[in-house]
Amino acid sequence: MKTKLGVKNILFPLPRFWWEANVNGKPNYLAASHVGIAAMIHITISIRKTRFTSIGIKENKAFSVNMPSIELVKETDYCGLFSGKDVDKSQIFKSFYGTLGTAPMIESCPINMECKLKQTIDFPTHELLSERSLRHTAKINT
Repeated sequence: MKTKLGVKNILFPLPRFWWEANVNGKPNYLAASHVGIAAMIHITISIRKTRFTSIGIKENKAFSVNMPSIELVKETDYCGLFSGKDVDKSQIFKSFYGTLGTAPMIESCPINMECKLKQTIDFPTHELLSERSLRHTAKINT
């Protein structure tokens, strides 16, 4: 027999990612989980309209998705707890840039995706952003 859980979404917990965008000329990191795949070549993210990182995504029409390793759990928590509006997070990681030149990626993350904004779908409190991932990098530990 099945048990009704009474919750709207049972897909949690989700893996944490960092979204990174240049905001006011500096890299800013947002720890978030809402990353999806559409049509195998598009990345989608859901971001609250009030997030500091969304300013940079709209300004540059680009951002990155970075998958941290377990060794970066303290930094992931820090980036998730503090807003770039209040704390300068630009020096937490060493960033690098790819083809777009405006989507910083985190060097210490084993997987990075450089994304160019293609479409924004507006919801009351969030926006769903769809990108075509331009460059994937991965570090292979041997």
